Amino acid sequence: MTPKRWLFAIIACLIALGVWFGFYFRDVQMPKWSEESSMREAVFATGEMANIEKLYKHVWEATTWVAYGTTETESELFVFLNEEGALQHRVMADQVLPEDQFRTKWLNDHASASIIRVTPGLFREQPVWEVYYKEPEGSKERFKYQFYSFDQQATLIETYTLPTKTGP
Repeated sequence: MTPKRWLFAIIACLIALGVWFGFYFRDVQMPKWSEESSMREAVFATGEMANIEKLYKHVWEATTWVAYGTTETESELFVFLNEEGALQHRVMADQVLPEDQFRTKWLNDHASASIIRVTPGLFREQPVWEVYYKEPEGSKERFKYQFYSFDQQATLIETYTLPTKTGP
């Protein structure tokens, strides 16, 4: 084989591999995309929102979907739906400490910790901010969850510390 034919064969293999990976990625992500799409439709079906800016999936006691967006009158709003798409709670954004301010407040209170994720969700059937973070503890790092009230005060409700070791 000539060098041109080798180059053509290698390029053809790379293209085939790229196409296969694209189909594989699409196949793996399709359930997630379908679930998000159906929840977006459920949010619009409630008639509460005209535009969705963020959609969060929160799993704790039950699976909850939280949509953040605007109403027809341009008011910012959080809408909490259950897995079936039924409206659970509706909270105006001006009644809630904004996420960036909440993060700043939290980091000021927990200087040595680092946030992994902050998300709105339901805890004990009430809207909350959930913080998942890691904190140094001696020579180890501990991973923890904290739940804060979903209002202007963002009061701590509960802390859960994950074990450092699992198994027997």
